[in-house]
Amino acid sequence: MTRITSDSFFKNIVDGSNDALVFVCPNAENSNDINHYVITYANKKAESLFGNTKESIQHKIIKELPKFFEFGELLNHLNSAIKSKKQEAFNFVQKVGHKNLNMHFKIESHDTGLLLSITEAKVYYVVDKESNLPEGDLKARINELEISNLFSYRVLDSYDSIVSYLKPIFDDNKVISDFRIDYINNRIDDITKEEPEYIIGKTFYEYYPKNLENGVFEILKKCYYSGDNQDYVKEFFFNKQPYWLSNKAVKMNDGIILFSKDITQEKKNEEQLFIQNRLLLEAEHVANIGSFRWNLGKEEIKYSENVYRMFGFEPKELDSKYDRLLAFVHPNDIEKVKNSFHESRISKAKTDQVFRIYTKSNDLKYMNTIGECYQKGGNWYMVGVIRDVTKQIEAESKLQAKNAELKRTNSDLEAFNRVASHDLQEPLRKIQMFVSRLNEEEKDTMSLRSQGYLEKVKSSSNRMRNLIDNLLSYSKVDEVEEQPKRIDLNDVLTNVLDDLGERIDVMDADITSDALPVVNGVQFQLEQLFANLIGNSLKYVHQETKSKIQIKSKVVSHKELPPELLSFGGGYVKLQFIDNGIGFEEKYQEKIFEIFQRLHGKTEFSGTGLGLSICKKIVQSHNGIIQAKGELNKGAEFTVYLPTLI
Repeated sequence: MTRITSDSFFKNIVDGSNDALVFVCPNAENSNDINHYVITYANKKAESLFGNTKESIQHKIIKELPKFFEFGELLNHLNSAIKSKKQEAFNFVQKVGHKNLNMHFKIESHDTGLLLSITEAKVYYVVDKESNLPEGDLKARINELEISNLFSYRVLDSYDSIVSYLKPIFDDNKVISDFRIDYINNRIDDITKEEPEYIIGKTFYEYYPKNLENGVFEILKKCYYSGDNQDYVKEFFFNKQPYWLSNKAVKMNDGIILFSKDITQEKKNEEQLFIQNRLLLEAEHVANIGSFRWNLGKEEIKYSENVYRMFGFEPKELDSKYDRLLAFVHPNDIEKVKNSFHESRISKAKTDQVFRIYTKSNDLKYMNTIGECYQKGGNWYMVGVIRDVTKQIEAESKLQAKNAELKRTNSDLEAFNRVASHDLQEPLRKIQMFVSRLNEEEKDTMSLRSQGYLEKVKSSSNRMRNLIDNLLSYSKVDEVEEQPKRIDLNDVLTNVLDDLGERIDVMDADITSDALPVVNGVQFQLEQLFANLIGNSLKYVHQETKSKIQIKSKVVSHKELPPELLSFGGGYVKLQFIDNGIGFEEKYQEKIFEIFQRLHGKTEFSGTGLGLSICKKIVQSHNGIIQAKGELNKGAEFTVYLPTLI
């Protein structure tokens, strides 16, 4: 156990000092236990303060001295100081007889021990209207402070607020004309960057002239004349910076003690919170939603302003009782709402329900309430949002009606498919069969004119057959049951070129292609797309021109995509089918994809006007787009964008 030597201690400490002085050392074996501190020195003042017998308290353990435990958090401060090696200071007010005694404790670390210095100052009552409060009341203690007797400068400087003492200055008519600053603690330096010595002695007006304009001077006069404590919050400017101070003025004998706390940050937080709340209210108004907070143990619900507006009221116009909400609910929905909230109150589960209400003006609205429960301070609360989903419900209702109409249309289309695939094709097959028999059996007996008529019937029936087949293909693009899968477009091109091989050979066409990517799609539809585009290039070419078809492939970046695809994610491949055929005028580049649109007479080029319409529908079903551009008598270019798996 470490002891402090007389040479190093008694030179600085006088045993007869009015301050109580104690030096303690922690027990080496129990240094983490705050009760195991040994007193190695105590002066006479300390002996009288902490001892209760004539026996000295020196060399005793603190836990053996009950009076140590009467001073609040003393032991905690000892433990903190021994660990941090930093000075600790605190105040403690103790009742002595009929008066209060203020004790100022200062703890300093020395070597392996702690030096405690305890200063006491008697407190006198303050003549003001709160002096009749109980002596144990905190407000009574604050109001009974007396500058000359209560604190030493060290105590005032350790206070977390600015403390100043003002003396009134009277004119010839004995009216207060100003106040003189007799004392101010060093907390003023935190704001003004000025030492107290620079301020003490100046008048209130001399130091801060605006006090006559901002109402502070009148508040202090009222405090002095009436004896009433005055609380006020004002904004001040020091070094061109704004500061908000919360002030309490208390009359003390012939002067005023002023407590000023810097609440600048709190004001900034309040302003920021106000702005955020306004933004939230505006957002709720724009989004047509409101919020609520419900103490589940009570029947009162706190609503945001927009909830009242959605019900047709002004904010706070009606009470916020739970039963008041039910009064607006549609009679057929009341039980559902009650049961849902009841289950949530019991199980603390999330609630999500849609119900109808009648507003103040008797308008019917649909409301969606979503709430979740949480516990705080032993109480359960529900917080959530209320949304006006009337437009959404109405839109969904219209959509359901449209879907029903679409379903009927699809049924009609299916009926058409059945007619086209059976009822129309059966007569057509018979026509073609009898035309074929007439051609075989009666051709030699027919006149040339009759043979011409027969050829026209044969050609028309073939065109009808192609038209029906293409109509069926067009109508069934969206009815494919086959699921999209990984498709190599090189295989698609190979299959199409095999199917068109005889025609390509006869025309001696030249077809070249880049390496093609892999996409997610339906095999036979992509083959039909390639077949229609390549078939068109082979068909629409001048007889004297050798057909040349070039297929280009390129994976494009997002910025290279057409505007129609910018909202889609993932990569896209750009396929270009370029030929040297007859081309077309620019004005037809959109119209060319419309159903039954032909740019040439049936005698010039065969076709039904459905081929490119089918291409467009296939590309769209694969989340892509197709574009066309051409130049008359020079050729055409069809560009296809498809999502790629690369």
